[in-house]
Amino acid sequence: MGTIRDILLLVLAFALQTTWIDFLEISSLKPDLVLLALTFIALRKGPLVATCMGFGIGFMQDIYLPADLGLNALAKSLVGFAIGYGRSRIVADNIQVQIALLFGAALCHDLIYYLGTSAIGLVDLPYFWLRYGVGRAVYTALLGTLISAGLTFRPHLFPA
Repeated sequence: MGTIRDILLLVLAFALQTTWIDFLEISSLKPDLVLLALTFIALRKGPLVATCMGFGIGFMQDIYLPADLGLNALAKSLVGFAIGYGRSRIVADNIQVQIALLFGAALCHDLIYYLGTSAIGLVDLPYFWLRYGVGRAVYTALLGTLISAGLTFRPHLFPA
């Protein structure tokens, strides 16, 4: 049952990423909701589940925009595996650790994506990574912090 819930979470994040996320755009930067959901799944389930789910949702993104088919699947699989593998060596319940992981995951994902895409040359890679990668990483980490804090304090705000 937990796997179905995780798949539905990723599909919901994908649907929001492709439709609703334009309303959150700031200076042509958008948070990556799919990577945010994948990071939280990797912290809870481990490397195998995160790698498989990262590949699946990345492939869905590649089918939606097939310019570089397989690149999102590769990037999300690698990031999901890395976070899932490292979860046993960190205190994953700490909010500061989650922020750092989200920031690092977004940076690594964007670096892998920019290295593999045919849309930009290797000469332009540092500019794109610093201009868009760091901004998206900060934005994704801040949004993830708000969501995590909301989920943490939900029982205190809305008692049953």
